[in-house]
Amino acid sequence: MKKIKIYSISISICAVFVSFLINSSYAQSVDNFKTYTNKEIKFSIQYPSNWQVEEKEEYPNSVTFQIPDRAASFFMVSVGEPEPHLDNDTMTLTNNTLEQEVKKGIDTDISIFKSKVLKQNKVIVGGNTGIKTELIDHFSGYKFYITTIANGKIYQLSYIENPLKVPETLPLANKMVESFQVIK
Repeated sequence: MKKIKIYSISISICAVFVSFLINSSYAQSVDNFKTYTNKEIKFSIQYPSNWQVEEKEEYPNSVTFQIPDRAASFFMVSVGEPEPHLDNDTMTLTNNTLEQEVKKGIDTDISIFKSKVLKQNKVIVGGNTGIKTELIDHFSGYKFYITTIANGKIYQLSYIENPLKVPETLPLANKMVESFQVIK
């Protein structure tokens, strides 16, 4: 009976110690952020210092923050122009609203990846109203898109991650969203 109690206490102490190590390592990664600024597409954001910044010539209007050791997991900021459409009432070209842009993106995601929408709500990002859509599919895993319109441009913040790794990296992605700013 005493051996069982000793083993139980030892296992509990080890579990607490391992939990402490994991939490302290996680805390270090949350606190160790760098600032990235892109004057051409006009935004700044803080990102984890161990994530790699990728600016590709073939995609000049986007920047990817690559999660280490996971090629299909990343955070991305992309910038584009609102798509114009014909307003049937005025017979003039009008830019899509935020809601129209978000719907177009979600419809594409559902069509291509067979994604399931988990949740959608309005948010404030960089001082601007935005829409956050959370989705899941068998190809990409868990993802969220936050879309806002600022200075006449559409800014989309995307986070894509393996569902089993979301608890590890979602707090980091959320901190990135909180730090995001559109610059003039």
